[in-house]
Amino acid sequence: MVFMGNKTDKPKKERKLTEAEIKRKANFEAKEAALLEKGYKRKDLTISIAKANFVGVLLTIPFIAAILAGYYLYNGHFGVLTLLKDDSPTYFIYLAVIFVSFIPLAVIHELIHGFVWSRGTENGLKDIQYGFIKEQLTPYCACLCPLSKKMYIIGSMMPMTILGILLGIVSIFTGQLLLLVISLLQVSGGAGDILITSMLLRYKTKGKDVVLLDHPTDCGLVAFEKV
Repeated sequence: MVFMGNKTDKPKKERKLTEAEIKRKANFEAKEAALLEKGYKRKDLTISIAKANFVGVLLTIPFIAAILAGYYLYNGHFGVLTLLKDDSPTYFIYLAVIFVSFIPLAVIHELIHGFVWSRGTENGLKDIQYGFIKEQLTPYCACLCPLSKKMYIIGSMMPMTILGILLGIVSIFTGQLLLLVISLLQVSGGAGDILITSMLLRYKTKGKDVVLLDHPTDCGLVAFEKV
């Protein structure tokens, strides 16, 4: 399951699962039992939201640096000082747009996850579930069916690619500082996705038969491998 947000979790206090999570957990356990009975071995590839945001942000630095460098080299400046010296309300308008757009873009981020993953499931969008964890102010997207390694990675990285990298490229060629800031925030918002993807890329399977299932409640996935 993939989350988006910057709130830290509290491992010492187990949060109460929502009704949707309880059903999803039951669905996962049923699939897990069937796979274990067939001789598969379970390997958890999960991470806490706190670690995902801390370590994941470090992994976003190269992407952020590349966008900033591209913007500066193409435009010759960032335009921040000019914006601050401007007597017009542009500065406050920028702040308002950034603030107001955060929640809609977070939702779009999760919708992109689900749409891409649905291309690799048996029942399409019916196998995708969305939700919101109030305690952590974190929206999430979960896939109820197995995915291939390739599809999981593509679905994980697509939101940051579209909302972060591509939007950053647009900001470079248009010279729009507002788009630049939003794109950088979206790249940062994909920190957990990058980290989970890196975990999956580093995961070396011993057998060719591998099934990937979204974890029903935690950030990440579970690999079932038949050796």
